[in-house]
Parts: sequence; structure tokens; C-alpha cells
Amino acid sequence: MKRAYVEIEEGQMHYRCAGAGEPIILLHMSGSSSDEFERAGDLLANKYAVYAPDLLAFGSSDKPPRVYTLKEHAETVIEFMDCLGVKAAYFVGNLVGANIAVHVAMARPERVKRMFLSSFCYSADYEEFRSYGSLPVYQPIPISEDGSHLVEMWKRTKRYQETTDVISARTLCMHLAGEWSESLHYALFSDIDLTECLREVKTPVKLIGAPAEEEKLSQVAELLPDAEYEIVNDLNPFFDRKYPERFSQMVREFFDQ
Repeated sequence: MKRAYVEIEEGQMHYRCAGAGEPIILLHMSGSSSDEFERAGDLLANKYAVYAPDLLAFGSSDKPPRVYTLKEHAETVIEFMDCLGVKAAYFVGNLVGANIAVHVAMARPERVKRMFLSSFCYSADYEEFRSYGSLPVYQPIPISEDGSHLVEMWKRTKRYQETTDVISARTLCMHLAGEWSESLHYALFSDIDLTECLREVKTPVKLIGAPAEEEKLSQVAELLPDAEYEIVNDLNPFFDRKYPERFSQMVREFFDQ
């Protein structure tokens, strides 16, 4: 994928792009950047025009003036589309990126053709969901002069028992974000209760999740007017990095319907 920048009101957004055809926008997980879609994006580019932005504060994008809500991140994605002349697109979101895609669909439904959402973050118990934000693993990581913050970033990725190359790539993304590395999690657990909002999302949606997420996926699919879900036995937050061929094939199969 090639790399470029667009200028939005808050500053520069860096993005990766490849291919030609109908546009797909890929939204990364918390603490990550567009590099998580580097390989999957190239595979999707044999049919689609693929755009993977670094959300503000992540990757090579500028830092926002303050910690943004998910709604505000969604607004920057719409600005990003405007800069590129993309009137409507297919959306792929991973974890918090999936939630931002939903916010785009709620705010500007005409801009979203279909959504493929991996491990969408939701709980029917709103207060319980908000309480997750107080867990130590989601707290900001202070930047230390001795570099010990990098060890904490490594540990937070390693808990998923991933390979060293995957852990290294995510840790580098967190390092680039610095003190902002957990800001998307803060925004996630401060977000509005989506239970009723999801009923207003009319675009077709495909949800994928791990076996432990089946109850959640079933609840979300019932709330969304036009949704289906699939359990992927070996799914984890880094599935798109580790298995780009499988991930891109699943995306194509849904968007090609």
C-alpha cells in the first residue's frame, strides 16, 4: 500500500491506500494504526480502492487538540472521506475501529454502504461496560525517561499470546502514539449507550467474533435491522495482521453480495 496525507481541520491525517474501484475504508483498533491492514489492504486492492487512515493521535497522523470521543473520531473519518472525494464507502472496523464505523453510520448513513465489524465492543449492561474503563490494562501509560513504558506496552499486547512479530508491530504503534496510546479505550468506555442507537443503523452489517463473544454478537445482531454474525474460532484482536488472506476473503465475500 502507498502512503499519503490529507489535511483536515484538526491537522494532517496519514493514510495508506491501494487499488481502484469501489472504496473501502479500514479503521484500526485501539493502540494501533493503519499498518495493521498493510497486507490485507493489498489483497483487497485487486478489486477495491482501499483507504486505511491513521486515526488522529495514532500512526503518523497529527494529535488532536484533546482526547476525542468516538463520535468526534467518526467526524474526522467523514472529513477524511470529503478530502478524498469519497461520497460513500464500504467500512471495515476492528474492535474500537468497528465502533467508530457504527458512529459514522449513525451520523451519516448515506456515506456507508456496508460494514464488516470484527469484535465490535458492546455490552447490554451499560454501567458494567463503562466500568471496564477503570481496569489497569486500559489506563494511560506515562512516558518514562528510562523507556520502561515500552515494557508495559509490550505486556499489554503480549497478553493475547501472539507471535513476537505481531507484538513488536503493535508495540511500535503504541510507542508512536505515546501518551495517547490508550485514548481510544478511554473514548470507548466513555461512549454513549448504543443499545437503542443500533436499531437506527439501516446498512447491512456482518459481525465476526470469537466463541466467547457469541452472546454479545447475537444481542447486537438482534438490535441491528440488517445484520448477520459469524463465530471465528481463532479470532483475536490481531487476526487481520496474522491472517490477512483469510480476513480479506471474508470481507470480500460479504461486500460482494
